[in-house]
Amino acid sequence: MSSPVYCILSGGAVHCIPVTVFTPSSSVPPPEKLARKPEISTHQDTLAVPKASCPTAGSFKNKSLLYTLNNPSLSDLESDTTQLANTAEEDNEEAAKNEEALPPAASNGSVSPKTPSRLAVLRSSQDDSDNEAEIVSRMNIDLASEVSIESVLNEYSTHAVYMPEYFVDLETNLTSDYTQIKQLLTKIFPDWKADVAIKQLTGGITNMLLSCTHGQETLLMRVYGKGTNLIIDRHREFVSHLVLNSLKLAPPIHARFSNGLIYGFFPGRSLDPKELSHPGLFPLIAQQLGNVHNSVNCEYIEDGVEKLRKYTANLKKQSQPKPSQKSSKRDKKVKRTINSVWDLLEDWIQIVPENEALVNVFKANLPSEDVSLENIRHVILEELKWLKSTLLRASKSPVVVSHCDLLSGNIIIPETSEFQEYLAKDHNTLHLPSLEDNPLKFIDYEYMLPAPRAFDIANHFAEWQGFDCDRSAIPEPSASNPVMIDWCKSYLNNIDASSEEIGALIDEIACYYGMPGFYWGIWAMIQSELSTIDFNYAEYSELRLEEYWQWKRNFTRAK
Repeated sequence: MSSPVYCILSGGAVHCIPVTVFTPSSSVPPPEKLARKPEISTHQDTLAVPKASCPTAGSFKNKSLLYTLNNPSLSDLESDTTQLANTAEEDNEEAAKNEEALPPAASNGSVSPKTPSRLAVLRSSQDDSDNEAEIVSRMNIDLASEVSIESVLNEYSTHAVYMPEYFVDLETNLTSDYTQIKQLLTKIFPDWKADVAIKQLTGGITNMLLSCTHGQETLLMRVYGKGTNLIIDRHREFVSHLVLNSLKLAPPIHARFSNGLIYGFFPGRSLDPKELSHPGLFPLIAQQLGNVHNSVNCEYIEDGVEKLRKYTANLKKQSQPKPSQKSSKRDKKVKRTINSVWDLLEDWIQIVPENEALVNVFKANLPSEDVSLENIRHVILEELKWLKSTLLRASKSPVVVSHCDLLSGNIIIPETSEFQEYLAKDHNTLHLPSLEDNPLKFIDYEYMLPAPRAFDIANHFAEWQGFDCDRSAIPEPSASNPVMIDWCKSYLNNIDASSEEIGALIDEIACYYGMPGFYWGIWAMIQSELSTIDFNYAEYSELRLEEYWQWKRNFTRAK
Protein backbone atom coordinates (compact mmCIF):
# COMPACT_ATOMS: atom_id res chain seq x y z
CA MET A 1 0.00 0.00 0.00
CA SER A 2 1.47 3.36 -1.01
CA SER A 3 1.78 6.28 1.34
CA PRO A 4 -0.98 8.86 1.25
CA VAL A 5 0.09 12.43 0.60
CA TYR A 6 -1.01 15.77 1.93
CA CYS A 7 -1.89 18.14 -0.88
CA ILE A 8 -1.14 21.57 0.55
CA LEU A 9 -1.82 24.80 -1.28
CA SER A 10 0.70 27.50 -0.44
CA GLY A 11 1.59 30.60 -2.40
CA GLY A 12 -0.93 29.55 -5.02
CA ALA A 13 0.84 26.27 -5.83
CA VAL A 14 -0.11 22.72 -4.84
CA HIS A 15 2.54 20.72 -2.96
CA CYS A 16 2.37 16.93 -2.55
CA ILE A 17 3.90 16.13 0.85
CA PRO A 18 4.15 12.40 1.72
CA VAL A 19 2.56 11.51 5.04
CA THR A 20 5.74 9.57 5.84
CA VAL A 21 7.54 12.90 6.16
CA PHE A 22 5.95 13.17 9.57
CA THR A 23 6.77 9.59 10.63
CA PRO A 24 10.31 8.81 9.45
CA SER A 25 10.64 5.73 11.64
CA SER A 26 7.55 4.05 10.21
CA SER A 27 6.80 3.15 6.62
CA VAL A 28 3.06 3.02 7.34
CA PRO A 29 1.82 5.81 9.62
CA PRO A 30 -0.88 4.95 12.15
CA PRO A 31 -4.37 6.29 11.40
CA GLU A 32 -4.08 9.15 13.87
CA LYS A 33 -1.18 10.54 11.84
CA LEU A 34 -3.72 11.39 9.15
CA ALA A 35 -5.74 13.28 11.69
CA ARG A 36 -6.67 16.89 11.64
CA LYS A 37 -9.61 18.87 12.88
CA PRO A 38 -10.68 21.23 10.13
CA GLU A 39 -13.42 23.77 10.41
CA ILE A 40 -16.63 21.96 9.55
CA SER A 41 -19.85 23.83 8.93
CA THR A 42 -22.93 22.88 10.91
CA HIS A 43 -25.36 21.35 8.47
CA GLN A 44 -29.11 21.75 8.49
CA ASP A 45 -30.18 18.86 6.34
CA THR A 46 -32.89 20.00 3.92
CA LEU A 47 -32.15 17.55 1.14
CA ALA A 48 -34.55 14.77 0.32
CA VAL A 49 -33.36 11.27 1.12
CA PRO A 50 -34.14 8.80 -1.68
CA LYS A 51 -34.43 5.08 -1.23
CA ALA A 52 -31.02 3.45 -1.11
CA SER A 53 -30.06 1.61 -4.24
CA CYS A 54 -27.38 -0.98 -4.83
CA PRO A 55 -25.62 -0.49 -8.16
CA THR A 56 -24.42 -3.76 -9.55
CA ALA A 57 -20.75 -4.28 -10.13
CA GLY A 58 -19.65 -3.24 -13.59
CA SER A 59 -23.05 -1.75 -14.39
CA PHE A 60 -22.48 -0.43 -17.90
CA LYS A 61 -24.61 -0.76 -20.99
CA ASN A 62 -21.56 -1.11 -23.22
CA LYS A 63 -18.59 -2.62 -21.42
CA SER A 64 -16.48 -2.84 -24.57
CA LEU A 65 -16.55 0.94 -24.89
CA LEU A 66 -14.62 1.24 -21.64
CA TYR A 67 -11.51 -0.23 -23.19
CA THR A 68 -11.28 2.69 -25.60
CA LEU A 69 -11.54 5.36 -22.90
CA ASN A 70 -7.86 5.45 -22.02
CA ASN A 71 -6.66 9.04 -22.27
CA PRO A 72 -3.91 9.50 -19.69
CA SER A 73 -5.54 12.56 -18.20
CA LEU A 74 -8.87 10.87 -17.63
CA SER A 75 -8.01 8.28 -15.00
CA ASP A 76 -5.85 8.22 -11.94
CA LEU A 77 -3.77 5.05 -11.99
CA GLU A 78 -4.76 3.21 -15.14
CA SER A 79 -3.13 5.40 -17.77
CA ASP A 80 -1.02 8.16 -16.22
CA THR A 81 2.10 6.02 -16.28
CA THR A 82 2.73 5.63 -19.98
CA GLN A 83 3.22 9.28 -20.71
CA LEU A 84 4.76 10.50 -17.47
CA ALA A 85 6.76 7.72 -15.86
CA ASN A 86 8.98 7.25 -18.91
CA THR A 87 10.21 10.83 -18.55
CA ALA A 88 10.20 11.09 -14.76
CA GLU A 89 13.99 11.01 -14.43
CA GLU A 90 14.48 13.78 -16.99
CA ASP A 91 11.80 15.92 -15.36
CA ASN A 92 13.28 15.47 -11.90
CA GLU A 93 16.75 16.44 -13.14
CA GLU A 94 15.33 19.58 -14.74
CA ALA A 95 13.35 20.37 -11.61
CA ALA A 96 16.46 20.06 -9.46
CA LYS A 97 18.20 22.70 -11.55
CA ASN A 98 15.38 25.21 -11.23
CA GLU A 99 14.20 24.46 -7.70
CA GLU A 100 13.11 27.33 -5.48
CA ALA A 101 12.23 27.44 -1.81
CA LEU A 102 8.75 26.56 -0.62
CA PRO A 103 6.89 29.82 -0.04
CA PRO A 104 5.63 30.66 3.44
CA ALA A 105 2.15 29.65 4.45
CA ALA A 106 -0.55 31.96 3.22
CA SER A 107 -2.11 33.83 6.10
CA ASN A 108 -5.49 34.52 4.56
CA GLY A 109 -5.98 31.61 2.17
CA SER A 110 -5.93 33.82 -0.90
CA VAL A 111 -3.52 33.92 -3.81
CA SER A 112 -2.53 36.58 -6.27
CA PRO A 113 -3.47 35.70 -9.84
CA LYS A 114 -0.75 38.02 -11.13
CA THR A 115 2.34 36.24 -9.79
CA PRO A 116 2.37 32.51 -10.57
CA SER A 117 4.89 30.49 -8.60
CA ARG A 118 7.60 28.48 -10.41
CA LEU A 119 8.27 25.56 -8.09
CA ALA A 120 9.96 22.26 -8.72
CA VAL A 121 7.78 19.17 -8.63
CA LEU A 122 8.05 17.56 -5.20
CA ARG A 123 8.67 13.86 -5.58
CA SER A 124 6.15 11.74 -3.74
CA SER A 125 7.94 8.41 -3.73
CA GLN A 126 7.57 6.70 -0.38
CA ASP A 127 11.17 5.45 -0.35
CA ASP A 128 12.78 8.76 -1.38
CA SER A 129 14.09 9.59 2.08
CA ASP A 130 16.57 12.22 0.90
CA ASN A 131 13.82 14.15 -0.83
CA GLU A 132 11.59 13.86 2.23
CA ALA A 133 14.33 15.35 4.35
CA GLU A 134 14.59 18.24 1.92
CA ILE A 135 10.84 18.84 2.14
CA VAL A 136 10.98 18.77 5.92
CA SER A 137 13.78 21.32 5.83
CA ARG A 138 11.80 23.65 3.61
CA MET A 139 8.79 23.48 5.89
CA ASN A 140 10.92 24.10 8.99
CA ILE A 141 9.77 20.84 10.57
CA ASP A 142 11.77 19.43 13.47
CA LEU A 143 11.05 15.71 13.44
CA ALA A 144 12.98 15.18 16.66
CA SER A 145 10.34 17.19 18.48
CA GLU A 146 7.57 14.75 17.52
CA VAL A 147 5.84 17.35 15.44
CA SER A 148 2.08 17.13 15.21
CA ILE A 149 0.57 17.00 11.75
CA GLU A 150 -2.20 19.26 13.01
CA SER A 151 0.27 21.93 14.06
CA VAL A 152 1.83 21.97 10.61
CA LEU A 153 -1.33 21.74 8.54
CA ASN A 154 -3.13 24.38 10.55
CA GLU A 155 -0.64 26.88 9.14
CA TYR A 156 -2.19 26.31 5.73
CA SER A 157 -5.77 27.30 5.07
CA THR A 158 -6.20 24.82 2.20
CA HIS A 159 -5.07 21.21 2.38
CA ALA A 160 -6.40 17.69 1.91
CA VAL A 161 -5.12 14.15 2.30
CA TYR A 162 -5.01 12.04 -0.87
CA MET A 163 -5.25 8.24 -0.62
CA PRO A 164 -5.05 7.03 -4.23
CA GLU A 165 -5.40 3.32 -3.45
CA TYR A 166 -8.31 3.53 -0.99
CA PHE A 167 -11.44 2.36 -2.83
CA VAL A 168 -14.96 2.72 -1.42
CA ASP A 169 -17.21 -0.16 -2.45
CA LEU A 170 -20.68 1.36 -2.71
CA GLU A 171 -22.56 -1.90 -3.02
CA THR A 172 -20.98 -3.33 0.12
CA ASN A 173 -21.49 -0.11 2.10
CA LEU A 174 -25.16 0.18 1.18
CA THR A 175 -25.80 -3.31 2.57
CA SER A 176 -23.59 -3.04 5.67
CA ASP A 177 -24.65 0.28 7.23
CA TYR A 178 -21.69 2.05 5.60
CA THR A 179 -19.11 0.21 7.73
CA GLN A 180 -16.16 0.88 5.42
CA ILE A 181 -17.06 4.56 5.01
CA LYS A 182 -17.30 5.02 8.77
CA GLN A 183 -13.87 3.45 9.20
CA LEU A 184 -12.44 5.86 6.63
CA LEU A 185 -14.01 8.85 8.38
CA THR A 186 -12.52 7.88 11.74
CA LYS A 187 -9.07 7.67 10.16
CA ILE A 188 -9.35 11.18 8.81
CA PHE A 189 -11.31 12.64 11.74
CA PRO A 190 -10.26 10.78 14.92
CA ASP A 191 -12.88 12.58 17.00
CA TRP A 192 -15.55 10.79 15.00
CA LYS A 193 -15.26 7.58 17.00
CA ALA A 194 -18.91 6.59 17.18
CA ASP A 195 -22.44 7.56 16.23
CA VAL A 196 -21.57 8.62 12.69
CA ALA A 197 -24.78 8.95 10.68
CA ILE A 198 -24.62 8.37 6.92
CA LYS A 199 -27.47 9.30 4.59
CA GLN A 200 -27.77 8.99 0.84
CA LEU A 201 -28.79 12.34 -0.62
CA THR A 202 -30.14 13.42 -3.95
CA GLY A 203 -27.27 14.51 -6.12
CA GLY A 204 -25.99 14.64 -9.67
CA ILE A 205 -27.08 12.24 -12.38
CA THR A 206 -23.70 10.46 -12.45
CA ASN A 207 -22.53 10.38 -8.81
CA MET A 208 -23.77 9.32 -5.39
CA LEU A 209 -23.77 11.99 -2.69
CA LEU A 210 -23.74 11.08 1.01
CA SER A 211 -24.06 13.24 4.10
CA CYS A 212 -21.82 12.20 6.99
CA THR A 213 -22.79 13.56 10.40
CA HIS A 214 -21.15 13.36 13.80
CA GLY A 215 -22.89 15.42 16.48
CA GLN A 216 -23.39 18.89 15.05
CA GLU A 217 -20.74 18.42 12.36
CA THR A 218 -21.69 17.33 8.86
CA LEU A 219 -19.72 17.02 5.68
CA LEU A 220 -20.33 15.46 2.30
CA MET A 221 -18.87 12.43 0.58
CA ARG A 222 -19.19 12.00 -3.16
CA VAL A 223 -18.54 8.53 -4.55
CA TYR A 224 -18.04 8.65 -8.28
CA GLY A 225 -20.34 6.69 -10.55
CA LYS A 226 -18.86 3.73 -12.38
CA GLY A 227 -16.96 4.86 -15.45
CA THR A 228 -17.30 8.59 -14.81
CA ASN A 229 -13.56 8.99 -14.16
CA LEU A 230 -13.06 7.85 -17.74
CA ILE A 231 -14.66 11.01 -19.15
CA ILE A 232 -13.79 13.36 -16.27
CA ASP A 233 -10.28 14.34 -15.19
CA ARG A 234 -10.40 13.68 -11.42
CA HIS A 235 -6.96 15.19 -10.83
CA ARG A 236 -8.14 18.45 -12.36
CA GLU A 237 -11.38 18.41 -10.38
CA PHE A 238 -9.44 17.91 -7.12
CA VAL A 239 -6.85 20.61 -7.80
CA SER A 240 -9.52 23.04 -9.01
CA HIS A 241 -11.41 22.50 -5.76
CA LEU A 242 -8.26 23.18 -3.72
CA VAL A 243 -7.47 26.38 -5.61
CA LEU A 244 -11.06 27.62 -5.46
CA ASN A 245 -11.18 26.95 -1.73
CA SER A 246 -8.04 29.01 -1.22
CA LEU A 247 -9.92 31.90 -2.85
CA LYS A 248 -13.01 31.25 -0.71
CA LEU A 249 -14.91 30.26 -3.84
CA ALA A 250 -15.40 26.60 -2.84
CA PRO A 251 -16.05 24.78 0.44
CA PRO A 252 -13.18 23.03 2.25
CA ILE A 253 -11.98 19.75 0.78
CA HIS A 254 -10.77 17.31 3.42
CA ALA A 255 -9.79 14.11 1.61
CA ARG A 256 -9.67 12.37 -1.71
CA PHE A 257 -9.69 8.61 -2.18
CA SER A 258 -9.55 6.44 -5.29
CA ASN A 259 -13.17 6.92 -6.28
CA GLY A 260 -14.40 9.96 -4.42
CA LEU A 261 -14.02 13.05 -2.28
CA ILE A 262 -14.83 14.20 1.26
CA TYR A 263 -15.56 17.90 1.49
CA GLY A 264 -17.58 20.63 3.14
CA PHE A 265 -20.52 22.45 1.67
CA PHE A 266 -22.17 25.81 1.31
CA PRO A 267 -25.40 26.11 3.30
CA GLY A 268 -28.45 26.90 1.22
CA ARG A 269 -30.30 25.37 -1.70
CA SER A 270 -29.70 24.92 -5.39
CA LEU A 271 -31.71 26.79 -8.00
CA ASP A 272 -34.43 25.61 -10.33
CA PRO A 273 -33.84 26.27 -14.06
CA LYS A 274 -36.66 28.82 -14.14
CA GLU A 275 -34.93 30.83 -11.42
CA LEU A 276 -31.86 31.50 -13.58
CA SER A 277 -33.72 34.37 -15.25
CA HIS A 278 -34.98 35.88 -11.97
CA PRO A 279 -34.10 39.62 -12.10
CA GLY A 280 -32.79 39.47 -8.55
CA LEU A 281 -30.64 36.40 -9.18
CA PHE A 282 -29.11 36.62 -12.65
CA PRO A 283 -27.04 39.74 -11.79
CA LEU A 284 -25.57 37.91 -8.80
CA ILE A 285 -24.81 34.84 -10.93
CA ALA A 286 -23.14 36.98 -13.59
CA GLN A 287 -21.09 38.92 -11.05
CA GLN A 288 -19.88 35.74 -9.37
CA LEU A 289 -18.98 34.09 -12.67
CA GLY A 290 -16.96 37.15 -13.64
CA ASN A 291 -15.25 36.94 -10.26
CA VAL A 292 -14.28 33.30 -10.86
CA HIS A 293 -12.96 34.07 -14.33
CA ASN A 294 -10.86 36.95 -13.02
CA SER A 295 -9.60 35.30 -9.82
CA VAL A 296 -8.48 31.78 -10.72
CA ASN A 297 -5.05 31.41 -12.30
CA CYS A 298 -4.78 28.71 -14.98
CA GLU A 299 -1.09 28.11 -14.24
CA TYR A 300 -1.70 27.14 -10.61
CA ILE A 301 -4.18 24.46 -11.62
CA GLU A 302 -2.05 23.14 -14.48
CA ASP A 303 0.96 22.91 -12.15
CA GLY A 304 -1.02 21.00 -9.52
CA VAL A 305 -2.56 18.62 -12.05
CA GLU A 306 0.87 17.81 -13.47
CA LYS A 307 2.23 17.04 -9.99
CA LEU A 308 -0.61 14.62 -9.26
CA ARG A 309 -0.21 12.95 -12.64
CA LYS A 310 3.46 12.34 -11.88
CA TYR A 311 2.68 11.12 -8.37
CA THR A 312 0.15 8.52 -9.54
CA ALA A 313 2.38 7.53 -12.47
CA ASN A 314 5.24 6.87 -10.04
CA LEU A 315 2.93 4.78 -7.85
CA LYS A 316 2.04 2.49 -10.70
CA LYS A 317 5.61 2.36 -11.98
CA GLN A 318 6.85 1.23 -8.55
CA SER A 319 4.19 -1.47 -8.27
CA GLN A 320 4.83 -3.05 -11.67
CA PRO A 321 7.78 -5.05 -13.01
CA LYS A 322 10.13 -3.17 -15.30
CA PRO A 323 8.72 -3.37 -18.84
CA SER A 324 10.71 -4.79 -21.69
CA GLN A 325 12.35 -2.43 -24.16
CA LYS A 326 9.80 -3.42 -26.79
CA SER A 327 6.79 -2.70 -24.59
CA SER A 328 8.32 0.57 -23.40
CA LYS A 329 8.49 1.83 -26.96
CA ARG A 330 4.90 0.79 -27.53
CA ASP A 331 3.74 2.49 -24.32
CA LYS A 332 5.14 5.83 -25.46
CA LYS A 333 2.56 5.98 -28.24
CA VAL A 334 -0.16 7.58 -26.14
CA LYS A 335 -2.67 10.33 -26.61
CA ARG A 336 -1.79 13.75 -25.32
CA THR A 337 -3.13 15.05 -22.05
CA ILE A 338 -6.20 17.25 -21.96
CA ASN A 339 -5.57 20.88 -21.08
CA SER A 340 -8.43 22.75 -22.73
CA VAL A 341 -12.06 22.35 -23.69
CA TRP A 342 -10.96 21.81 -27.31
CA ASP A 343 -8.70 18.92 -26.26
CA LEU A 344 -11.57 17.37 -24.33
CA LEU A 345 -13.95 17.55 -27.26
CA GLU A 346 -11.40 15.92 -29.55
CA ASP A 347 -10.98 13.10 -27.06
CA TRP A 348 -14.72 12.59 -26.67
CA ILE A 349 -15.13 12.36 -30.43
CA GLN A 350 -12.54 9.58 -30.57
CA ILE A 351 -14.72 7.40 -28.34
CA VAL A 352 -18.28 8.55 -29.10
CA PRO A 353 -20.46 5.53 -30.01
CA GLU A 354 -20.82 4.94 -33.74
CA ASN A 355 -24.58 4.46 -33.81
CA GLU A 356 -27.44 5.17 -36.18
CA ALA A 357 -28.88 7.96 -34.03
CA LEU A 358 -25.68 9.96 -34.31
CA VAL A 359 -25.33 9.22 -38.02
CA ASN A 360 -28.89 10.39 -38.68
CA VAL A 361 -28.36 13.70 -36.87
CA PHE A 362 -25.26 14.57 -38.88
CA LYS A 363 -26.64 13.21 -42.16
CA ALA A 364 -29.75 15.41 -41.83
CA ASN A 365 -27.65 18.53 -41.31
CA LEU A 366 -24.81 17.76 -43.74
CA PRO A 367 -26.74 16.72 -46.86
CA SER A 368 -23.68 17.06 -49.09
CA GLU A 369 -21.63 14.71 -46.91
CA ASP A 370 -21.57 10.92 -47.15
CA VAL A 371 -22.16 10.14 -43.47
CA SER A 372 -22.08 6.51 -42.32
CA LEU A 373 -21.24 4.35 -39.33
CA GLU A 374 -17.77 3.87 -40.77
CA ASN A 375 -16.87 7.56 -40.94
CA ILE A 376 -19.09 9.25 -38.35
CA ARG A 377 -16.22 10.05 -35.99
CA HIS A 378 -14.20 11.58 -38.82
CA VAL A 379 -17.22 13.67 -39.85
CA ILE A 380 -17.71 14.95 -36.29
CA LEU A 381 -14.01 15.73 -35.93
CA GLU A 382 -14.09 17.76 -39.16
CA GLU A 383 -17.11 19.63 -37.83
CA LEU A 384 -15.21 20.42 -34.64
CA LYS A 385 -12.28 21.71 -36.68
CA TRP A 386 -14.64 24.02 -38.56
CA LEU A 387 -16.23 25.20 -35.31
CA LYS A 388 -12.92 25.87 -33.59
CA SER A 389 -11.31 27.72 -36.49
CA THR A 390 -14.46 29.75 -37.11
CA LEU A 391 -14.86 30.84 -33.50
CA LEU A 392 -11.20 31.67 -33.01
CA ARG A 393 -11.31 33.87 -36.11
CA ALA A 394 -14.62 35.51 -35.22
CA SER A 395 -13.89 36.24 -31.57
CA LYS A 396 -10.82 36.81 -29.43
CA SER A 397 -12.53 35.57 -26.30
CA PRO A 398 -10.00 35.35 -23.43
CA VAL A 399 -9.18 31.86 -22.18
CA VAL A 400 -10.02 31.52 -18.48
CA VAL A 401 -10.54 28.74 -15.95
CA SER A 402 -14.16 27.92 -16.78
CA HIS A 403 -16.77 26.06 -14.76
CA CYS A 404 -18.20 24.48 -17.94
CA ASP A 405 -21.27 23.12 -16.14
CA LEU A 406 -23.02 26.12 -14.58
CA LEU A 407 -26.54 24.74 -14.61
CA SER A 408 -29.14 25.66 -11.99
CA GLY A 409 -28.31 22.73 -9.71
CA ASN A 410 -24.72 23.94 -9.34
CA ILE A 411 -25.67 27.37 -8.01
CA ILE A 412 -26.35 27.70 -4.28
CA ILE A 413 -28.36 30.54 -2.73
CA PRO A 414 -29.04 31.23 0.97
CA GLU A 415 -32.28 30.07 2.55
CA THR A 416 -32.37 32.91 5.06
CA SER A 417 -35.41 35.11 5.57
CA GLU A 418 -33.31 38.14 4.65
CA PHE A 419 -32.48 36.71 1.25
CA GLN A 420 -36.08 35.71 0.64
CA GLU A 421 -37.08 39.30 1.36
CA TYR A 422 -34.47 40.46 -1.14
CA LEU A 423 -35.88 38.18 -3.85
CA ALA A 424 -39.41 39.46 -3.22
CA LYS A 425 -38.39 43.07 -3.88
CA ASP A 426 -38.82 44.99 -7.12
CA HIS A 427 -35.72 44.49 -9.29
CA ASN A 428 -36.52 46.84 -12.15
CA THR A 429 -33.28 48.75 -11.52
CA LEU A 430 -29.97 46.91 -11.64
CA HIS A 431 -28.15 46.87 -8.31
CA LEU A 432 -24.92 45.03 -7.55
CA PRO A 433 -23.47 44.27 -4.11
CA SER A 434 -19.74 44.23 -3.51
CA LEU A 435 -18.07 40.97 -4.50
CA GLU A 436 -17.56 40.20 -0.81
CA ASP A 437 -21.30 40.54 -0.17
CA ASN A 438 -22.44 38.40 -3.10
CA PRO A 439 -24.03 35.38 -1.33
CA LEU A 440 -24.19 33.03 -4.33
CA LYS A 441 -21.79 30.10 -4.59
CA PHE A 442 -20.97 27.64 -7.35
CA ILE A 443 -20.42 23.93 -6.69
CA ASP A 444 -19.33 20.79 -8.61
CA TYR A 445 -16.06 21.36 -10.43
CA GLU A 446 -15.86 18.13 -12.45
CA TYR A 447 -15.77 19.82 -15.84
CA MET A 448 -13.57 22.82 -14.99
CA LEU A 449 -11.09 23.48 -17.79
CA PRO A 450 -9.39 26.38 -19.52
CA ALA A 451 -11.88 27.59 -22.13
CA PRO A 452 -12.89 30.82 -23.85
CA ARG A 453 -14.92 32.79 -21.35
CA ALA A 454 -17.65 33.24 -23.97
CA PHE A 455 -18.15 29.46 -24.02
CA ASP A 456 -18.63 29.34 -20.25
CA ILE A 457 -21.12 32.21 -20.42
CA ALA A 458 -22.98 30.80 -23.44
CA ASN A 459 -23.07 27.39 -21.75
CA HIS A 460 -24.71 28.96 -18.69
CA PHE A 461 -27.33 30.71 -20.84
CA ALA A 462 -28.06 27.40 -22.56
CA GLU A 463 -28.90 25.98 -19.13
CA TRP A 464 -31.79 28.44 -18.84
CA GLN A 465 -33.74 25.96 -20.99
CA GLY A 466 -33.40 23.15 -18.42
CA PHE A 467 -33.34 19.46 -19.31
CA ASP A 468 -36.61 19.89 -21.20
CA CYS A 469 -34.62 21.85 -23.80
CA ASP A 470 -37.13 24.71 -24.05
CA ARG A 471 -34.97 26.95 -26.22
CA SER A 472 -37.39 29.85 -25.91
CA ALA A 473 -36.06 30.33 -22.36
CA ILE A 474 -32.53 31.12 -23.60
CA PRO A 475 -31.98 34.91 -23.71
CA GLU A 476 -31.36 36.47 -27.11
CA PRO A 477 -27.69 37.59 -27.34
CA SER A 478 -28.50 41.04 -28.63
CA ALA A 479 -27.53 44.56 -27.55
CA SER A 480 -31.24 45.42 -27.69
CA ASN A 481 -32.06 42.79 -25.03
CA PRO A 482 -32.19 44.53 -21.62
CA VAL A 483 -31.66 41.23 -19.80
CA MET A 484 -28.46 40.59 -21.73
CA ILE A 485 -27.27 44.17 -21.12
CA ASP A 486 -27.79 43.91 -17.35
CA TRP A 487 -26.25 40.44 -17.27
CA CYS A 488 -23.09 41.70 -19.00
CA LYS A 489 -22.85 44.77 -16.75
CA SER A 490 -23.04 42.43 -13.77
CA TYR A 491 -20.42 40.08 -15.23
CA LEU A 492 -18.08 43.04 -15.68
CA ASN A 493 -19.02 44.22 -12.16
CA ASN A 494 -19.60 47.67 -13.61
CA ILE A 495 -23.09 49.16 -13.78
CA ASP A 496 -21.64 52.11 -15.69
CA ALA A 497 -19.94 50.04 -18.40
CA SER A 498 -20.09 51.75 -21.78
CA SER A 499 -22.44 50.61 -24.52
CA GLU A 500 -19.40 49.78 -26.66
CA GLU A 501 -17.96 47.49 -23.98
CA ILE A 502 -21.31 45.80 -23.42
CA GLY A 503 -21.93 45.40 -27.14
CA ALA A 504 -18.51 43.85 -27.69
CA LEU A 505 -19.08 41.32 -24.89
CA ILE A 506 -22.52 40.39 -26.22
CA ASP A 507 -21.07 39.83 -29.71
CA GLU A 508 -18.33 37.68 -28.17
CA ILE A 509 -20.90 35.56 -26.34
CA ALA A 510 -23.16 35.26 -29.38
CA CYS A 511 -20.34 33.66 -31.37
CA TYR A 512 -20.24 30.77 -28.88
CA TYR A 513 -23.99 30.22 -28.59
CA GLY A 514 -23.85 27.01 -30.62
CA MET A 515 -20.88 25.36 -28.95
CA PRO A 516 -22.73 24.17 -25.78
CA GLY A 517 -25.13 22.15 -27.93
CA PHE A 518 -22.22 20.49 -29.72
CA TYR A 519 -20.35 19.86 -26.44
CA TRP A 520 -23.23 18.32 -24.49
CA GLY A 521 -24.59 16.52 -27.55
CA ILE A 522 -21.38 14.51 -27.86
CA TRP A 523 -21.20 13.98 -24.09
CA ALA A 524 -24.78 12.71 -23.92
CA MET A 525 -24.26 10.21 -26.73
CA ILE A 526 -21.30 8.75 -24.82
CA GLN A 527 -23.46 8.55 -21.70
CA SER A 528 -26.17 6.75 -23.68
CA GLU A 529 -23.77 3.80 -23.97
CA LEU A 530 -22.27 3.95 -20.48
CA SER A 531 -24.93 5.04 -18.03
CA THR A 532 -27.65 2.86 -16.52
CA ILE A 533 -29.47 5.87 -15.10
CA ASP A 534 -33.10 6.20 -16.14
CA PHE A 535 -32.55 9.13 -18.48
CA ASN A 536 -32.85 9.17 -22.27
CA TYR A 537 -29.36 10.39 -23.09
CA ALA A 538 -29.67 9.58 -26.80
CA GLU A 539 -32.74 11.76 -27.19
CA TYR A 540 -31.10 14.51 -25.14
CA SER A 541 -28.05 14.28 -27.39
CA GLU A 542 -30.17 14.77 -30.50
CA LEU A 543 -31.89 17.82 -28.97
CA ARG A 544 -28.61 19.45 -27.98
CA LEU A 545 -26.99 18.76 -31.36
CA GLU A 546 -30.01 20.26 -33.11
CA GLU A 547 -29.42 23.36 -30.98
CA TYR A 548 -25.94 23.52 -32.51
CA TRP A 549 -27.17 23.09 -36.08
CA GLN A 550 -29.75 25.85 -35.65
CA TRP A 551 -27.02 28.19 -34.43
CA LYS A 552 -24.76 27.26 -37.35
CA ARG A 553 -27.48 28.00 -39.90
CA ASN A 554 -28.12 31.41 -38.38
CA PHE A 555 -24.42 32.17 -37.96
CA THR A 556 -23.43 31.31 -41.53
CA ARG A 557 -26.38 33.27 -42.97
CA ALA A 558 -25.37 36.34 -40.96
CA LYS A 559 -21.81 36.10 -42.28
